[in-house]
Amino acid sequence: MFKGIIFDFDGTLTPLTLNFDFLRAEIEAIARRYVTDDVILSFRDQYILEMINGIEATLDGKEGRFREETYATLRELEVEASKGKDVYPYTREVLQHLKDRGISVGIVTRSCIDALRTVFPDIGRYADSIVTREDTKYVKPNPIHVAEVLRALRLEPDDVVMVGDHPTDIIAGRALNMRTVGVLTGRTTRDGFEEVQATFIFDDIRNILTIGS
Repeated sequence: MFKGIIFDFDGTLTPLTLNFDFLRAEIEAIARRYVTDDVILSFRDQYILEMINGIEATLDGKEGRFREETYATLRELEVEASKGKDVYPYTREVLQHLKDRGISVGIVTRSCIDALRTVFPDIGRYADSIVTREDTKYVKPNPIHVAEVLRALRLEPDDVVMVGDHPTDIIAGRALNMRTVGVLTGRTTRDGFEEVQATFIFDDIRNILTIGS
């Protein structure tokens, strides 16, 4: 049996509605005021946050302004995309059931806290710890991001399950020797989760209640 569970947010607890291609295009438009297209192209294979960090590292004296501008734009777009959105119909029930069983609940996300609270205003009733990109220098798939939640929950990796809809969630959890769950409510297929060796693959988070029973 496990003592805690850490959830990704977008695509896991709530439908995935962010248009990442649009987000990237907006960030690249900002980046063109600071660097050449060649620099931007060199980070095209990176996730958006890693692209920002990479471009920032090439700047000399303008990195603070660039970071402030890009992160403000990301926050604005994420919050706008969150308006009118809610968690899955079963999310609150599952989280409450876990808490009723004495299982600690953590949430780890690359998004901003304002977007989470827009979608899930009562999130504090269900989550014992929330670590967003604003709380750490390193975001998943870097395991440090997940380790921050473990530290807050005061639990060891062996006692916690990592749950997400993307390979980055599984990669971060496996790096800490955690059991992992890939849920098929995002854009990752069963084959995709098998490739990164998720411990379990479920249709959605409701199946988590069967682990250890």
